[in-house]
Amino acid sequence: ARAELAETLVRHDNPLVWRSLANRIWQWTMGTPLVGTPNDFGRGGLQPTHPELLDYLAARLRDDPEQSVKSLVRLIVTSEAYRRASGHEEANAAIDAGNAYHWRANRRRLSAEEFRDSVLAVSGKLNRAAGGKPFQDFIIEKPEHSPHYQYHLHDPNDPASHRRTIYRFVVRSQPQPMLTTLDCADPSMSVPARDESTTALQALTQWNSRFVEAMAVHFGERLKKEAPESPEAKVELACRLATGRAPSPEERVVLVGHLKDHGEESLARVVLNLNAFVYVD
Repeated sequence: ARAELAETLVRHDNPLVWRSLANRIWQWTMGTPLVGTPNDFGRGGLQPTHPELLDYLAARLRDDPEQSVKSLVRLIVTSEAYRRASGHEEANAAIDAGNAYHWRANRRRLSAEEFRDSVLAVSGKLNRAAGGKPFQDFIIEKPEHSPHYQYHLHDPNDPASHRRTIYRFVVRSQPQPMLTTLDCADPSMSVPARDESTTALQALTQWNSRFVEAMAVHFGERLKKEAPESPEAKVELACRLATGRAPSPEERVVLVGHLKDHGEESLARVVLNLNAFVYVD
């Protein structure tokens, strides 16, 4: 019965699965889906904003001999729509304030997993090895009965945990506190899209979490090693690593002053908490 169901779902003349998958890939890549209800393609769902585009992407994925998701992502990220700037235009905004038709790029912040991976990468500690066993960022107490997953007992300097967050061992009954605060989805349920909130607790978590504290130390050491010439050189390197650009004149003055007063580790924590922190690997 399971084989018959699978064969029915992926039949060449059944567009539902291909359209649903293409819609998810577009959502993951562009930030918003073509069909605003990714979990509902039925009568209660929304109509696609670009039906012809959705059908084209679905057919391309279906007819690809390898049915490669990577190939479809490559097509999207090399498109004009993906490469548009995020600047505001009054005429377009008057017609489509919500940007449903993608006349500009949508600004978005890093997801919880992207933030963690980026902090590791900027600090120089990210282990890029692919595959293998998952890592645990918690300590199990009382494993013999009713185990307790203690995240606060885990050592953030443990090299085994310096892998991409996709390899993290997920405990459905007890989410990871830092990632949950940064709007990581509840692992005990399926959600079509992440909630995005803005709270003071998120800023406090990004500044005070033991993970960020530990990685800021390594980031500071990296700045000392790779830019020993001057405070200005350290600030330049820190901004280029974390934001992909040089600091503005105003940022340079503030950050150099902060570095001289508080040292490399504190500078690292400040840079990791900039709104412009958008490390791209």
